[in-house]
Amino acid sequence: MKKLQCSLIVVVSLVACGPDPISRASDTQWSTKSQSSSNATITMTNQTAATVDKKTVSARALFILEKAVESQSARVRANAIESLRYAPAPVLEKAVRIALGDENRGVRFVAAMMVGEAEICELIPLLEPLLLDDSESVKAATLGSMYKCGSNVDLNPLASMLDSDDPELRGNAAMILGRMGNPSAVEMIRSAAHASSTTITPIRRRLINLQLAEALVQLGEREELEVIRAAIFSSIQEAEVTALACQIAGRLHDVEITSTLQGITATPERYPDEIRLVAAAALAEIAPDRVPMKLVLRFTSSESSSLRSQCATVLGIHGNSLSLGPLALLLTDLDPFVQIAAAGAIIRIDNGDSMVIAD
Repeated sequence: MKKLQCSLIVVVSLVACGPDPISRASDTQWSTKSQSSSNATITMTNQTAATVDKKTVSARALFILEKAVESQSARVRANAIESLRYAPAPVLEKAVRIALGDENRGVRFVAAMMVGEAEICELIPLLEPLLLDDSESVKAATLGSMYKCGSNVDLNPLASMLDSDDPELRGNAAMILGRMGNPSAVEMIRSAAHASSTTITPIRRRLINLQLAEALVQLGEREELEVIRAAIFSSIQEAEVTALACQIAGRLHDVEITSTLQGITATPERYPDEIRLVAAAALAEIAPDRVPMKLVLRFTSSESSSLRSQCATVLGIHGNSLSLGPLALLLTDLDPFVQIAAAGAIIRIDNGDSMVIAD
């Protein structure tokens, strides 16, 4: 199976649709394994339940993410900031404040997006200089967050980005326009959907068109759900398309696709594990009671760090406090991205729906 594109598919890296973080020359693997969560008392009674000190595990998760924000790895920093979205407001604000001035465009993108998504509008004065950023994607994120915080924003630059030959920028502009929620963007998005580019490969065009369809649904054009539903049935050679369509269906809470997602999770002979976990994550968004927890929990011990990260993400979305046990064990994983995914999931469960940021 072809490896899924991190820049467009949110499975392992939480830097979804943003610029791929470029690591520093001194980039080294980061992990808090040497500071493992020995203070958390964990007694596994079966694969789905554990007795944990919730306060201790939550504090440990927050510590891991705060340390990750200081990592030399840009990808670690970006993932950590994204995972902090459910953290206490002062912690998130501090991380985003620092990240807005990060040397890496991917980190700046995530931070700029988070200002609007978490409504940290007091940071707008720090956000405004990014309107002159070298990265067009960072500029787009800045415009989107300024709009969500009540600033007057010219949509014309975003319209131009929709026509870019850069697939990353096109996708980011579509995502941001959808989340801005301004119906006046519908026509420019529809126009972009009919535009073609000889420099963008067919599969990337399909991915972009899915992002455009999602944006249109967010702006009230519900008929575009059919585009997303159809894409779920793409061939195995287009696994990226299936994965993104599942993710979008989950974000849009499309209940009509529940049975299809269940079928994907239950068909290992057709769908690789990565796709089955993406479908499980979408189910967790739409119908948590339909998530095949035995399947998901099996991946906590997978040899693949990517699958372990995905597993942690699904558990976080599912939101059951019984998952704190398996997630506490994943906090001690050797892979930093598994740790970050588990830490983000724990904070999400700990905060419940009160801290959920709507897409």
